[in-house]
Amino acid sequence: MRRKGIAVLVSALMLAVSLAGCGKQEVLDGTETAATLDDTTSMTLGEFNLMLRYQEAQMEAYYAAMFGTSNIYGQDLSGTGTIYGETAKESLLEQFKELYVLEAEAANYGVELTDEEKAAITEAAQQFVSDNTEKTLNALGADQTSVERLLTLAAVQDKMYDALTADVDTEVSDDEALQKRIAYVFVSTEGTETDEDGNTIELTDEEKEEIKARLQAVLDSAQESGDLAAAIEEANEAAGEEEQMSSATEITYGADTTTVADVVKEAADQLTDGEIAPIVETDSGYYGVQMLSTYDEEATEAEKEAIVQERRDTLYQEQCDALEEQHTFTAVDSALDKLTFDRVYSQETNAQ
Repeated sequence: MRRKGIAVLVSALMLAVSLAGCGKQEVLDGTETAATLDDTTSMTLGEFNLMLRYQEAQMEAYYAAMFGTSNIYGQDLSGTGTIYGETAKESLLEQFKELYVLEAEAANYGVELTDEEKAAITEAAQQFVSDNTEKTLNALGADQTSVERLLTLAAVQDKMYDALTADVDTEVSDDEALQKRIAYVFVSTEGTETDEDGNTIELTDEEKEEIKARLQAVLDSAQESGDLAAAIEEANEAAGEEEQMSSATEITYGADTTTVADVVKEAADQLTDGEIAPIVETDSGYYGVQMLSTYDEEATEAEKEAIVQERRDTLYQEQCDALEEQHTFTAVDSALDKLTFDRVYSQETNAQ
C-alpha cells in the first residue's frame, strides 16, 4: 500500500464513501484477529475488510463503466482457477504488513501523530460511521474504532514515507532529464478499401508516391513559414477530403520516452530549433517532423521531479523491505476465510 494509494483512501473516507453490499443481511465480527505482528500486535478483521471492500468497490465501478460487468472479485480473471478476490486478499495482506511494520518502527524515526492529526482522524471516522447504514457497517465489520485504526495507519505511513526517503538524492542534471518538444504528422500508406473477401487492398507504388509528394509539399511550406502545424492546416483547407492529413501532434520527449516512435526521435535528434527533418519513411507510412525546441524548460523540470519521485519510491520500498525482514506478520486464515465474494459492493460519495 503505497503513499499515493493511502492518500486516496484517506480522502475517500473523509468524503464519507458509502459501501453498500447487495444480498442478505450479514453481521461480521470486526473485532476478530485477522493477523498479528510479532505475535503481539493484532490486525482486526474489521479494518482489513474495510480496506478490502473499498478496493473492491473501486474495481467494480471501473469494470462496470468500461465493460458493463459486475462481481469482478468473484471471477477467475487470470484463468488459474482462483477468483480475483482471493488474490486481492493476499495482496492486501502484504500491504497491511507494511503498514504495521511502519507503525512499529515509527518511534525509531521520531515519527508520531500530532494532537491535531489525531483529532482529524477521529472526526473523519465519526463522519464515515454516521454516513453509512447499519447494514453496511455490519457487513464491513466496521465501527468507530476500526475506521480510526485504518486512518491512523495511513497517516503514520505517510509520515514514515518522508522519514525513510529524507536522504534521497534530489540532484538531477539537465542532461539526464532533458526533454525536447517536436511537432510531427504521420501519413499512412496502408489501404483503406477492401476486396469482396474483406482483405485490405494495398496501395500501388504510384499512390504511395502521391502521398509522399503531398507530404513533401506540406514540409516545403512549413520550411518557409516555420510552422508545421499551420502548413498542414493550410494544405487541408485546400485539399479534398481523401487527401487531407491529420493535424500535427505536439509532444515532448526524452531519452527514455516510449510514446514517440524511435524513427521519429532519431530524426528529431538531428535537428536544431525550428528545423524540419527529411521525410521519415516506414513500412506503414511517412512522418513529417519539426523540432520546436531542443530544450523544453517546463517539461525538463517536470521530468526532474518525476526522476526524484521515482528515486523516492525506490528508496522507500528498499527501506520497507529491510524493516519487514526484522518482523513477523502472521495471517489468521480461519478469520480471513470468512471474507467471501458472493456479494457486490458499490461506492457512493455523499454530498456534504
